[in-house]
Amino acid sequence: MEELRHRISEDLGDLIEGEIRIDQTAVSLYSSDASLYEIPPLAVAFPRSAADVEQLAAWSARNGVPLTPRGSGSGLAGGALGRGIIIDFSRHMNRVISISSDQVRVQPGITRDRLNEALRPHGRYFAPDPSGSRTTTVGGMLAVDAAGSHAVRIGSARDHVVSIECVVSGGQRFEFGRESITAASDTTPRFVDHDQADVLYDRRLDPEQLIGQTPATRRASIIQQLAELLQQNQDLIRRHQPALIRNCCGYMLRNILRDDHLDLPRLLAGSEGTLAAFTEATLYTMALPEHRSAALLMFSSLESAILAVQLILPMDPSACDLLDRRLLSLGRERDPRFSRIILPDAEAGLIVEFSGSSEQEVGQRLDDLQNQIRRNGIQFKVTRIATEFADVELLWALPAQVVSLLATFRGESRPLPFVEDIAIPPEELTGFLAAARSVFQKYEVTATLYAHVASGQLHFRPIMPVPSRNSATQIEEISRDLYRQVINFGGSISGEHGDGLSRTSFVRSQYGPLYTVFQQLRAIFDPLQLMNPDKIVSNDSRLTIRYLRNNQVSALTSGSTSSLLPIMELNWSASEAAQTAVSCNGCASCRVPDEAGRMCPFVEDLSDEELSPRAKANLLRRALCSENSFELLQYGSARKVVESCFNCRQCQIECPSEVNIPHAVTEARAHFFRQHGHTRTSWLLSRVHTYAGIVSRFSFPGNQLLRSRLIRKMLQRFIGLAADRRLPAFARRAFLDSPRVLREDNSGAPGSSRPTVVYFVDYFSNHHDTELAEAFVRVLEHNGFRVFIPRGQTISGMNMVSVADLPAARSVAEQNLRELAEPAREGYPILCTEPSAALCLTQDYPRITDDEDAQIVAARTMDAGSFLLNLHREGKLRTDFTPLSLRVAWHTPCHIRALTRTAAMLELLKLIPRLTVLEIEKGCTGMAGTFGLAAEHFAQSLQIGQELVSTMETIDADAGVTDCSSCRMQMEQRAEIPTLHPIKLLALSYGLMPRLAQQLKSVPSGLSMS
Repeated sequence: MEELRHRISEDLGDLIEGEIRIDQTAVSLYSSDASLYEIPPLAVAFPRSAADVEQLAAWSARNGVPLTPRGSGSGLAGGALGRGIIIDFSRHMNRVISISSDQVRVQPGITRDRLNEALRPHGRYFAPDPSGSRTTTVGGMLAVDAAGSHAVRIGSARDHVVSIECVVSGGQRFEFGRESITAASDTTPRFVDHDQADVLYDRRLDPEQLIGQTPATRRASIIQQLAELLQQNQDLIRRHQPALIRNCCGYMLRNILRDDHLDLPRLLAGSEGTLAAFTEATLYTMALPEHRSAALLMFSSLESAILAVQLILPMDPSACDLLDRRLLSLGRERDPRFSRIILPDAEAGLIVEFSGSSEQEVGQRLDDLQNQIRRNGIQFKVTRIATEFADVELLWALPAQVVSLLATFRGESRPLPFVEDIAIPPEELTGFLAAARSVFQKYEVTATLYAHVASGQLHFRPIMPVPSRNSATQIEEISRDLYRQVINFGGSISGEHGDGLSRTSFVRSQYGPLYTVFQQLRAIFDPLQLMNPDKIVSNDSRLTIRYLRNNQVSALTSGSTSSLLPIMELNWSASEAAQTAVSCNGCASCRVPDEAGRMCPFVEDLSDEELSPRAKANLLRRALCSENSFELLQYGSARKVVESCFNCRQCQIECPSEVNIPHAVTEARAHFFRQHGHTRTSWLLSRVHTYAGIVSRFSFPGNQLLRSRLIRKMLQRFIGLAADRRLPAFARRAFLDSPRVLREDNSGAPGSSRPTVVYFVDYFSNHHDTELAEAFVRVLEHNGFRVFIPRGQTISGMNMVSVADLPAARSVAEQNLRELAEPAREGYPILCTEPSAALCLTQDYPRITDDEDAQIVAARTMDAGSFLLNLHREGKLRTDFTPLSLRVAWHTPCHIRALTRTAAMLELLKLIPRLTVLEIEKGCTGMAGTFGLAAEHFAQSLQIGQELVSTMETIDADAGVTDCSSCRMQMEQRAEIPTLHPIKLLALSYGLMPRLAQQLKSVPSGLSMS
């Protein structure tokens, strides 16, 4: 296999403009998608043009290596997995080519949302709306004939395709549209004999014969053979492929041959890359709907909701979706906007939408709907009516959010997507749901249900133990019994997600004798059976379970020198780490930036799978569960994956499944760097505290030298410190060496008449911004607290955790625990003005050390803002603030969001009279501690924080405000106003430190911060 991989790299590396990857990292990352399956490919290709795809298809035919097209890898059925070469269209082939009045030309790798962003200024949109439209590529939508909530009104992807440019096996590229049938020619090459049903693929076919055909000849051959096949089997097609609102099982043959024309785009849509690889497509667009109204209806039983659906459907809604009790509960718990409109005792909910020519019309249709349901005696409650665009979109955000949240189920059992794509005639829903319930009861499982009931599309997810390769599972049995009922009720086993690996084994059961026609059709396009094999057509009866992911931690091979797994770097077992990685369902939401959140700052678009948080989870899972445990983390190719993280923690917040990616990547990085070592720059910058004390003793000449461009260039050359980074001045004396700390009454001894808190100072307040430390102590004392500052404390170690230097981080953690454990046992709150320090003490110390004191300290630690805000909410915070006539620009640090998801300091600033706070939510600053200090990351740091940096350059404000010292550095990088910690404004308004007013006049300049 390795020899073949190297041949692929050598041959195709010179043939295509794009990239070919054969390293173990790429192979691992493209072994899985959002399904339950895993197939390691031989290689991954990233074509830059259709010409590259031609070369791949020709080489594939010549060498017998399969090809599998892939978009974002968000499919639930495993359709984008294969054992040959994966073709990732999302990295380079992701552009809008042209836009006309009612059509658009696109490449397959563009996402549906990005396409619609380009169409919106033209008043148009691409209408099919799968729930994952942020991540789903247009090529992927066409491959599975994607639909969505509005399918009952606007149809599916195949209803919106004008033409498709594609490349077939052998390397010919051509455009297929609505093709006229011409008389067959004796000279037309035939690669399959349709008169013999048992002759499906000509194994004797010389690949060079296939490759040597011109595009025109091959195109004509396909059209003529296809026309013959369909003409011969029209009766069979009509009998066995009945009309359904939704059906993407098998190949769509119904109504492809009409009036001496072949509608080939309708055939290719839903073919899952088994007939050809799509390189461009021309799509119909629709005018944006002018008037929409929607309502959320709550029901006390699922049966009542289904009865209501039967009354709603004749009213011609543009969408009608059903959510069961579990999904509604997830929505209530996840988002406060939904908690107000989802009744706690509701067993089912319906989202119903109408569109019309006027606001009055759509409003009237909602009124008619309610009256119709009431007249039939069905009990329900309307909890939200939406007529404005934003309100309607909010209602549709509910199913989009909660379906992803299904992966947050704790424990061994989770809702699994393997029978999640059933389509039933809407009028048969009541009977079928009763039959489906009986099937699930037979196997003693329950299932969640989300449904586009207007089009009969049912998304079941049985709650079962996560299956693993070679482990017992009932997936096949449940699928078989449930699909029998689907067929009995005239439905389809695949509605909009494709057959993939989940359902291909059951396609024959749905279509009977028509399956042979599918085989013959496949042979016309792909006589060598190399285009995404084992999808739609396959002879493998165990396909549904054959390629299940390996989720069990592996022992080392018998030939290894040790029978034990490698020692985990964090304080968890290999099984715990694997379960964390397994909890990533691969939904791909982390592959694209989200304007409403922050997700991963490294992810700017769909260009690179390796940068995504999903890649980190997959890398760790594969490392733990592969036969050669942890060998994967020793490859140099893993560097890009493990280094594309600076520990901002936003992926865990934004991940719909709340996967602990930060600790997963820390574990992976620690093992990688144990093998490869840290760079000199990361090692030195993460230990800046060790020489900061020396510089502080000579702060005047030291600060002068740091302002010198010559010295800074020398530091960049020898240390790697960015020469153009504005740096803070060193204080003349560290705060921990100040009289306040060294005096005898700095004690945490019990017996004080005032409540006691502990102040954990951390690096920046100790060596640079000592006035912040002093201001915080005074604010606490002003509010009646005794402040204990342990003298032996050191830095939190977050910089070391961020670069996965865990031995060094463990050392400082142990020192701090010795200082903080006793006060924590006394019940004293441990407060941090640095969010990163609070995060490190609460979330990282229990993971980097097994000291039982770590849990005790973590339980007592909190950030300064949360502590003060809690005081205020309890009515215990003094509010004798004097007015501050200032305009300040507020930024919420990533680590505050990771700690509390609430900007407590922002709420406190609003208590100060006449202080105007401008909230500038521009995402991550890109500074991330020592990351932005390093010369090698300086440009990338500014690029990530570009919006915030630019805003600070031009904003009409007196100062910036944030409670993160790292963010402050980036905010001042190009600004002409200072940035302060909010504690200083509180102290100034309290009248405790009038000299702080001078800091508002200090401005950053040259290479120095304010």
